[in-house]
Amino acid sequence: MDFNSLDVPSYAPFAIALPVDAIDEAARENVSDQRSDIELLQPLEAILSSSKVKFVGGQAESPDEIKISIESLDGLIGKLSSLTGTSQLGISPGFDTRDSKAIWRSLDFTFPEYETLDTVNSTKQIPVPSSDAALEYFQLIKLVWEKRLEWAMSDAEKRARFCDCFGKWSHYGGDVLRCLFNQVLEQLMVREASACLECMPNLASTWADQYTHEKCPPPKLMESLYVDSSVRLLHSRDDYIQSYLDAAMKAKYNVDICACYIFHTDCATKYIFLDLIPFLATQKNIKVRILFELMTMESQCFHGVLDVIKPTTCASTNTISSVSKDSSFIEQLPSGSPPFNYAEKKFASTSGLLREILDLAATIPNIECQYWIARDKTSKYRIKNHSKFHIFDGRFGGRVIAGGSNVVPRPDSLDTDFIVEGDITRRYQQTFNNLWNAMKPFSGNTSVFDVAEEIEYHKSREICDTTTALQTNDWGVSTKMLFLPSSPSSSGEDVILRKVLGAIHAAEESVVLCMGHCNIPLQFTLALKAATERGVKVSVLSNSIYSCDLRNRQKDLFVSLRQMLTIAPKVELFVTAKKGERRPPFLHSKYVVVDANWSAFGSWNLWTRSSFYEMEANVFAFSETLATQLLSKFEREKKAYSVQVHSAADCEMFLPTGLNGDEKCFVCKHFGPFYENM
Repeated sequence: MDFNSLDVPSYAPFAIALPVDAIDEAARENVSDQRSDIELLQPLEAILSSSKVKFVGGQAESPDEIKISIESLDGLIGKLSSLTGTSQLGISPGFDTRDSKAIWRSLDFTFPEYETLDTVNSTKQIPVPSSDAALEYFQLIKLVWEKRLEWAMSDAEKRARFCDCFGKWSHYGGDVLRCLFNQVLEQLMVREASACLECMPNLASTWADQYTHEKCPPPKLMESLYVDSSVRLLHSRDDYIQSYLDAAMKAKYNVDICACYIFHTDCATKYIFLDLIPFLATQKNIKVRILFELMTMESQCFHGVLDVIKPTTCASTNTISSVSKDSSFIEQLPSGSPPFNYAEKKFASTSGLLREILDLAATIPNIECQYWIARDKTSKYRIKNHSKFHIFDGRFGGRVIAGGSNVVPRPDSLDTDFIVEGDITRRYQQTFNNLWNAMKPFSGNTSVFDVAEEIEYHKSREICDTTTALQTNDWGVSTKMLFLPSSPSSSGEDVILRKVLGAIHAAEESVVLCMGHCNIPLQFTLALKAATERGVKVSVLSNSIYSCDLRNRQKDLFVSLRQMLTIAPKVELFVTAKKGERRPPFLHSKYVVVDANWSAFGSWNLWTRSSFYEMEANVFAFSETLATQLLSKFEREKKAYSVQVHSAADCEMFLPTGLNGDEKCFVCKHFGPFYENM
């Protein structure tokens, strides 16, 4: 396989579920398990659950250490090769679906841009792709590890010709081979969408024309759509968890969770899914629905094969300490909440945690789980649901916790999360209902949540103003808010981008933008340029190579920031940087503040993927108080973790170019045609 020509594969993995028994194991005490594990495992899942790829942790600079890791990976590839031709034996279609021969159902009513695959949510198994698909994925991972080996065996002159993806890791405190493993999977998830966009003639220019000044209305013009709500920023992991538990324990009817990534090593994530949710469902008779993003679950399941060997030379661990410990919340559980019990269980991978959650759902009638799986109806590439929110009694004007974090904030990252209540929660609830109902297999079956739903809703309107609604006059900031979910597709329409651009076009004094993941589109850069020429002060804070968790986003980030400073040199750009020997935390925040009185925040990233590939959910608010809080956060984190980049040439110091030598690197390949010639 040629590393420099990694195209979308020509095989077509089918999405046909194996005939298996339902999962009945999860009754913790009195329900016996009558099935064998192998009956539940698809061929790929069986191999992944019984195989380990032993790799050397740390910097992995020694050729001998890398060779050991590649030899272990070869063992897994050999097992997968023995199943060649089993493309039908997988519930998920894999990351590539253009050639899928499965039957995809149109979602004309709620999401006319998409179609879905009913077979995925017709089974209680963990959907994984075929062994054929996985074989190709692991072969690509091997090629990337071999590239690191080639770099390790080269002298200084030859190393300079390698892409930074393989050679620039001395700053990194984690396991380089594990990180490269993840880079490949992340690139594979976007590969087909990117390839489809590259085939569209003149896409970059025609897409930019969709967002001209006159097509992006200012916030004041849309003010009538904003509703009365109350919002409070969550300032730390502990603040987030305590607010989450408070909202959950006060809920009376339903909890709905829209999750993108889950992390099996995070004790707070495990507590929510394994202790809190079962308690709410069984002890308080609360109905719980959990919607997982399937692509990320597939990707995380592959990580379960990794088994780190203690490195002979340890990478530097001199990083900035977390604001709070991973498990500090355990000693602060509010009265009446379930004890930290089953969450103590350790899992080898996310698939282990996911199986535990599915087993619980199979034995507790009040818990239902589904996966989001959709693809663009026109171009046939998969659409990722990146929106993240947790709804507590949303139909009754309850509370919503949302933002950038996946289930809970990571201890080693900077994020922007919030809790809202009031009319805005009903907008979140309607969006979740649309997502959930779109994924129901078209079989005529009725969910437990559909029974007498209309009657319950009308009753809720009476209850809402009395005992059920949570009061908004004693916490948070009371303000007018707008909630908008996005539905990206090959058309390039991004309603959130349009609203933010409208605010920047109307800016009179200041624009402050913090984006952990971004590649700033040309039309956005032009809007910033016009703002600075009007005398508006523009400040941007972003990640750098020292903090970003993914290299395949960094090339577009570098090119777009270099373009921004070339076109709009008056923009103040700050990027994360080492202060002394300390590495900065991962910047994952996503917010925009205009004129210190209007702000936008949520899961939305300012990059082209949000317009074509990743579904998002954001809120917009008119509030000087809230804007001041975000501006204080910006100044605090800018001062503590960043340095200013004064010119386009200076970008090279903080961002990997991916341009060394003359090879086209798969790991940091551009997304679509937007930056490839820069």
